[in-house]
Amino acid sequence: MWQLFLHLSDGYLLAMAVWLVFLGLFPVMLIRWRRKWAAEKSRRKLIYAGLSAWLCFGMLTLPELGFALFYDTTDSFDMTNVSRRWFEVHVEPDVRVLEFGNETGIQYRSASDIALNPSGGVRHICFLGDSFTFGHGVADVADRFSDRVAKKLKASEPSNFEVSNLAWPGTDLLWAEAVLKNSFAVDGRIDDAVYVLCLNDIEAFDDPTMSKSSSLSHFEPPGFLFRDTYFFNWLYFRTQSVFQPQTRSYYSFVKDYYQGDPWLRFREALARTSTMCRDHDCRFRVVIFPFLHNLGPDYPFREIHRQVKADCEKLRIDCFDLGPALSLHADERLTVNPFDAHPNERAHEIAAEALVDWLTDFRVRTVSPDSGDTDSGEASESLERPSDD
Repeated sequence: MWQLFLHLSDGYLLAMAVWLVFLGLFPVMLIRWRRKWAAEKSRRKLIYAGLSAWLCFGMLTLPELGFALFYDTTDSFDMTNVSRRWFEVHVEPDVRVLEFGNETGIQYRSASDIALNPSGGVRHICFLGDSFTFGHGVADVADRFSDRVAKKLKASEPSNFEVSNLAWPGTDLLWAEAVLKNSFAVDGRIDDAVYVLCLNDIEAFDDPTMSKSSSLSHFEPPGFLFRDTYFFNWLYFRTQSVFQPQTRSYYSFVKDYYQGDPWLRFREALARTSTMCRDHDCRFRVVIFPFLHNLGPDYPFREIHRQVKADCEKLRIDCFDLGPALSLHADERLTVNPFDAHPNERAHEIAAEALVDWLTDFRVRTVSPDSGDTDSGEASESLERPSDD
C-alpha cells in the first residue's frame, strides 16, 4: 500500500483530499438544512436528492481509492495509469544501462549489472526478446524464466555459467540483431544468443501494419476524471477495448503475416543474425514462446510454431518450442490477469524448467540447407560453433 501511495502525484493527492473533505462536510450541511427547512416539503425533497447523490458519489469513491492504494498490476498494452504505475514501482528501480561506446547503449532490467565479457571458461548465455522475456507483469526479476535458468545453472555448476537478459518491451528481431552487433563491436563475448520469439514480433516486418499494435495505446482519455484517476481511467480503457476492433482482433491478424512477405523478411533476418553470430563464435538460438491466453487443444498458432521451427532447422538454427511444455499446464492460470496476456510467474517457472534441459544439451544439430533433413549427430564435447561445412 505504501509503495503505491508514494507514487501518487501531488496533484492527485490534493484533488482527492479536497474531494474527501467535501464528502465529509456535505452530509453535515444537509443535516443542518434539513433542520432549518423541516417545515418546507419541497426543500426536504432537495435534501433527500442531495443525500442520494452523496451516497452515490461516496460509493464511486471507494473503488477509486481501492485502485489508487491497493490495485497493483498491468494490462497487455500498458495503457492504464495502474499499469504505468506498476512499472514505476517494480521496474524502474531495476533498470540499468549497458553502454557500447560512441554514445550508444541500451536499457535493460536486472538486479545486477551485466558484464559482456565474463571471465574465461564461463559460458555466457544471453536472452533477447520483448516484453515476454523482459517480465512484463512479473514484479520480481528473480521470478523471470531467465533468472530462474541462471539460478538453476549456477546451482549445478556455479563457476561455469553466466546468464544475462537484455530484453526490452516492444522490441523485435531487428532490435536483437542490433544489440548483438553492438556487443560484438566492443568485443563482447556471448556463447549462446537466445532470441525468445513472441509470435507478434513479425509485425515489424510488415510496415503498413506497424500501427496496429502501436495505435492501441493512443486512446486519449477525456478530462481529469478519466485521464488522471485510477479506477475510472482503468474503466475507460476497458470500455475502449470492447469497441475498438484492433484490440478485439489483435492476435488474429498475426497469423496472416506468416503466409507472405513479412515471414520471408523475418526469415532473412534470422539467417543474417545467425551468420553474424557464427562469425563471432556465438550460437544463435531461437525459443518460441506461445500466446498463453488461448493455449490448449484448439491453440490456433500450432502450425505456425511448426513452420518457424522447420525453417529454423533449414537455416541450421537451434530452435526450441515452449508450446508443448506450457500446454501441459493450460488448465492453470498462466497469464498475469484477465486483461494482461503476458506470462505470469507460474508460466515463467514452467518455461525455465524446460529451457534448462535444452540449454544444457550441448548437441549441435546440423541440417543440410538443401534437403532440410535433420541429423541429430553425436553429442558434442565442446561449445564450439556449428561447422560451416
